[in-house]
Amino acid sequence: MNNAAVTICSLNYISKALVLRETFLQFNPDDDFYICIVDRKVTVNDIPLDVKLLWVEDLEVPDLLKHAFAFDVIEFNTNVKPTVLRKLLCDYSKVLYIDPDVEVFSSFEYVYELLEHEAVVLTPHYTKPIFDGCKPDDIDLLKFGAFNLGFVAVSRHEQSLLFLDWWSERCLELGYYDPPVGLAVDQKWVTLAPAFFDRIYILKHPGYNVAFWNLHERLLSKRSGVWMVNELPLVFVHFSSFNAKDPEAIANKQNRFAKGDRPDFAELCQLYASKLLSNELNSNVLRYSFDYFDNGVYITPALRRFYSIYRFSRFNNLNNPFDSQGAVYDFANKNSLVVKGVASQQRITFKTASDFQRSRKIINIGLRVTLRLLGPVRYYNFMRYLSVICSIRNQDEVLK
Repeated sequence: MNNAAVTICSLNYISKALVLRETFLQFNPDDDFYICIVDRKVTVNDIPLDVKLLWVEDLEVPDLLKHAFAFDVIEFNTNVKPTVLRKLLCDYSKVLYIDPDVEVFSSFEYVYELLEHEAVVLTPHYTKPIFDGCKPDDIDLLKFGAFNLGFVAVSRHEQSLLFLDWWSERCLELGYYDPPVGLAVDQKWVTLAPAFFDRIYILKHPGYNVAFWNLHERLLSKRSGVWMVNELPLVFVHFSSFNAKDPEAIANKQNRFAKGDRPDFAELCQLYASKLLSNELNSNVLRYSFDYFDNGVYITPALRRFYSIYRFSRFNNLNNPFDSQGAVYDFANKNSLVVKGVASQQRITFKTASDFQRSRKIINIGLRVTLRLLGPVRYYNFMRYLSVICSIRNQDEVLK
């Protein structure tokens, strides 16, 4: 067996991974497909027995628990991606990584053909510039990277191995979602890769990685029951930021298309939503296990960031930061970084920010007062300073 594909998710995304697996194997029946689960290893009875599972602890990542504590669920899932690919290349000559929120509509034969002579295959977010006042646009690509790493293909080639080792090192040390300092998990790093490594192919075929970020340049249609994009075969749709309970919204992280604006995409969304609902697990083991200390206390996002400041210094010799009797838990209590309850908090996006009008008014009043007190020159320099320390990892002097 020469070819394999893999996706990575935590237990709460298993239903999406199963849809991906089913549709991938439908069109690529001779390949192996793996699901790598980033969570503590447990028994989940709802997963079919024939599913090839890898657990994050099987990847032999050095200092696994330190990484699991430093990164949140999205960060850790993405940051082990090069490690998983490197591991599978030991047994397969060509390996695809595909995000779990993907549905496949055709074979990946063309990618495998490319990998006969290329080391890495990447897909750009989009190929036609757009700057129309809506999101996402060219400015967002500067923030989050030119390539979407919901898909990457590698062959067993010297350049791909060098690329994966470099990428893994960057991800496990600095794979944070921290746009103020230019970091965007695993994805932003790969913008640099074509300058550092050879045999990297940029695949611009419109049928690959169709998603909300490139709908402005891609039109879907059907020909004899087969889905097409710009009159070429559709290979896969990336349903990033998709809400199965509101499929007509397309995605929560875009505002270019309102409900009903893309009837060509609506049927795909409806069908995908129904597949997700039919694959939902009944298991209770769906909360992310690395979100809690061993006594069940919730690890706040702020604590993760403050811990990351010191994980290579004062906490470097601490093997298990999840220990409720250990130094990190004591550090969290001393610095008021522990909260009551165990519910994780939703990440605020440009859409949800509008829900905080009262807080924004209070902050703006404070800024107006600051401007009058400092004057325009010192206020400008103060804002530049705030742009640096708005990243918690630059706030080491705040804590005890």
